[in-house]
Amino acid sequence: MSASLNIYDILSKVKMLDNEEQLILLEQNVALIKKKDAQSTPTKLSIISGLGSKVWSQTNIDEYIDQERQW
Repeated sequence: MSASLNIYDILSKVKMLDNEEQLILLEQNVALIKKKDAQSTPTKLSIISGLGSKVWSQTNIDEYIDQERQW
């Protein structure tokens, strides 16, 4: 942490805020943490495995491919 940003200095300034301002600060801090967490978590393609199986279960794949090739 930077020497100019000491956690204890920040906390002493937060204590000077009224309750409503502290709650706003807390909400904004939570939103910031959630945003950082969402950005750092890569999405795995394995989570969508089988997602279209219901849609394709009623389709004859060979007929579908033939239809697509004709247009």
